[in-house]
Amino acid sequence: MNDNWWALASLVLSLAFTGLGWRLLASGRRFMYAHLWMACLLALQTGALCVKAYQTGMCPIRGASEVIFFLSWTINLFYLLLGRAYRMSVLGIFTAPAIAVLTALSLLIGLFGPDVQGAHDFWVTAHIGVVMMSYGAGGLAAAAGVAFCMQDACLKRRQIPGTCRLLPPIRTLETSMKRLLLVAFVLLLAGEWLGWQGNLPIHTAKTVIVILLTLGYSVLLWLIYRRGMPGRALAYCCVVLFLASMSIFLVSR
Repeated sequence: MNDNWWALASLVLSLAFTGLGWRLLASGRRFMYAHLWMACLLALQTGALCVKAYQTGMCPIRGASEVIFFLSWTINLFYLLLGRAYRMSVLGIFTAPAIAVLTALSLLIGLFGPDVQGAHDFWVTAHIGVVMMSYGAGGLAAAAGVAFCMQDACLKRRQIPGTCRLLPPIRTLETSMKRLLLVAFVLLLAGEWLGWQGNLPIHTAKTVIVILLTLGYSVLLWLIYRRGMPGRALAYCCVVLFLASMSIFLVSR
């Protein structure tokens, strides 16, 4: 079976989840079984990855289209692992649009022909996989940041519409952002170490982006745990760091 059908099915489901979720959120009604929806989405994403791996005999991270789709899978995985732990099932309404955009981008890139960069050994696979897990944690932190800004704006207006009543508390969102940033930073360091251990060839533009991201995470975490940082500023930084990490795909070829 063609992996594109699995990817298309995941795109349709993520768009359906986004549309229905935001409609219910705007009306002040809770989205029941959000985790079940996202688990079904993860199953479709996993199916696409498994089919691609079976067809190629390698981990499906050989080019930009495959890596972007893998990134969407990691964001969903972190949501399912951490969303229930922090009682943030509603965060799926912010996560699903990001997954839909990344999936659509992956499919569009694939339309321009095979995006393959050759066979991957263990070190390349481990390096890319762990770095993408880092970006996935950063993506979920960005989603929590967007939710934080919405909740903060409602509280400052002293008006709590139905939308904000369903969002997680400010403190919960702030705590989740801090911990997700720490996870993203540790995974990024681990990915860099794997690349160094494997003596992977250096791509100047990618290396500069990764170094800047590492410095950004380092400074941000130092400010958080040493100096303290307002929640809104932290939310903005989460979004900016995630968008900055996406720039690596502009130099992926």
